[in-house]
Amino acid sequence: MSSRGAVTKNGHVTTDEYQSKDGKMVYDAKVLTGTTSKQHGLPDYAHSPNSKYIKENPDGSFREMRVYDETGFPIIEIAYHPEQSLTGNRHEYVLHYHTFKKNLERVMGGRLSETEHADIYKKYKKYLEEYGL
Repeated sequence: MSSRGAVTKNGHVTTDEYQSKDGKMVYDAKVLTGTTSKQHGLPDYAHSPNSKYIKENPDGSFREMRVYDETGFPIIEIAYHPEQSLTGNRHEYVLHYHTFKKNLERVMGGRLSETEHADIYKKYKKYLEEYGL
């Protein structure tokens, strides 16, 4: 069972609860949306090795991007939403990243910008620029 309670298939959470947003791609990243209003996260594991998924907000703006390794395990999540631990409040949007422990626990990495964690920002800059970030 996954952290969200979904039943696993072949050791990975199924992606049946997600659908491609009209086949939309941002470079090599597939844009996914939940198939129900209750499903709003990205898959814990990807069935395709070395894949990237982007989740948009309902208005089409960037919410988060998750990058997976050759086994389908998430290696980094880049997000743009309020993060009280970084801004001090629950309303200010901030571009930031998380990494993952082996148990899928997310670990806060910090802010992302041209000057803060710039190596990570530059690596994923082309995706972020598509959303004006």
